[in-house]
Amino acid sequence: DWFHWTGITPAISQGAADVCLEAIQAANRLGITVSCDLNYRKNLWKYGKTASEVMPEIVKYVDVIVANEEDVQKALGISSESAKSVDEGEINTEVYENIAKSVMATYENVKKIAITLRESKSANHNDWSACLYNGKEFILSRKYQITHIVDRVGGGDSFSGGLIYGLNTYEDDKTALEFAVAASCLKHTIPGD
Repeated sequence: DWFHWTGITPAISQGAADVCLEAIQAANRLGITVSCDLNYRKNLWKYGKTASEVMPEIVKYVDVIVANEEDVQKALGISSESAKSVDEGEINTEVYENIAKSVMATYENVKKIAITLRESKSANHNDWSACLYNGKEFILSRKYQITHIVDRVGGGDSFSGGLIYGLNTYEDDKTALEFAVAASCLKHTIPGD
């Protein structure tokens, strides 16, 4: 009852974007929940269209979005004043709440948006948390200090997988979000994707 896709797929080619849209529309017709990890990767958008030219049409059919601030800005053209001071490494959660509300105001089909919050202290030390907006409440997770990162690759995928599991297993969004953040935090200690 769940279909998940990542923003890497429509970045590959127009054909991949078309097939992705077709699959998502089919899932919608079947009443299947559709989620996406916007997962913007600028080096993949090489076939003549930008993410902001392709992704908005596809996101019109999505129920749950997973992203970070750059993903939302580059893929959907929605941004806010700097949500994080790069020099200070501080996260302003009010700005993330505004970004989430802007996404949901623009895409009325979206029921939830989860935004991952990484505070990089060094190459092997990050603070890791996330927020989720469900149209009613803005939820912040616990913040983890990951002091011995083995591998960041797969951190977003493990967050998405954890969120899907959590939303299908737990009765409240807070518990689902906490599960997703913990799963992703744990993934940072495991090598490989």
